[in-house]
Amino acid sequence: MALVADTFTPLVSRTAGSFRTAGLGTPANLAALALAGAALLWSGNFLAGRLAADIVPPAALSAARWALAFALLLPFTGPEILAKRGEIARRWPFWLACGVLNIGVFTVLIYAGLAHTSLVNGSIIGAAAPILVGLFGWLLLGERTSARSRLALAVSTAGVGLIVLRGDIATLARLDLHGGDVLLFLGIAAFALYAVLLKRFPTTLSPAAALTVSIPFGLVALAPVALWEIATLGADAARPGAIVLLVLYVGSLPTLGFILWARGVATLGPTRAGQFLQLMPVFGGALGIGLIGEAMQLYHGLGFALVLAGLALRDRRLPEGGA
Repeated sequence: MALVADTFTPLVSRTAGSFRTAGLGTPANLAALALAGAALLWSGNFLAGRLAADIVPPAALSAARWALAFALLLPFTGPEILAKRGEIARRWPFWLACGVLNIGVFTVLIYAGLAHTSLVNGSIIGAAAPILVGLFGWLLLGERTSARSRLALAVSTAGVGLIVLRGDIATLARLDLHGGDVLLFLGIAAFALYAVLLKRFPTTLSPAAALTVSIPFGLVALAPVALWEIATLGADAARPGAIVLLVLYVGSLPTLGFILWARGVATLGPTRAGQFLQLMPVFGGALGIGLIGEAMQLYHGLGFALVLAGLALRDRRLPEGGA
């Protein structure tokens, strides 16, 4: 998890302080709660995407989500963005790439995939993010990798493959891959490219400001697809309340998760904080089974175990308090 945790470092405020709230436990415990809360809120975003499958199309949901997030962030990040407008203008291709990958591709493919597969599947496939970030870091940035890291990659990839193939290797021979799972995997790959981009070209902006700057670029890329969806597919006009609630959730609470994540990383460091990403498949599976009645299959458990085993293999070579 070291590499994926490091890639979040440019998104973490360099001025964010440690938790110092008296009477509520040690800073480390509060940071752990914040990181676990972030993982839970992000898992809730997957649940919302699954619930939205028959109500609002994926690009339209993503556009509404990021438009609301932009409106919530701008009052707080506007002064910093204005102060650094020269740097932002000089690096507009970078912000364009970030917006397209994170806003215009990643979230749309995640929501589109969740419309055609289970939340349990999506949550476990989402655990491939650290593995893909490591792979792309090796391929695109030439980062050194050990034999243990390569073994970890193979083990975790086998776990994700088991989920995508749904426990049936003959699926691959028939080229009968499940469309929703493939879309999810491609979405995670887009996020991994985005994370590697952040690592290769770090920014001096605070995390919230960096996200705010990238959102308009992503919305411009999203707009034609979202408008086409609304014109051709529409939304469930009989359930406006459900649409509003889903948009309010995905536009606000996952953004709160980002703030909790930044606070946790400021206290524990990116490497230790990265371990909490492994809670997302746990939370996602629990939400899918407990709230919408999805079933856990044997291949889910085996695939998840392989993903965790691969992540653990990578983490064993890291110093306990890595930066």
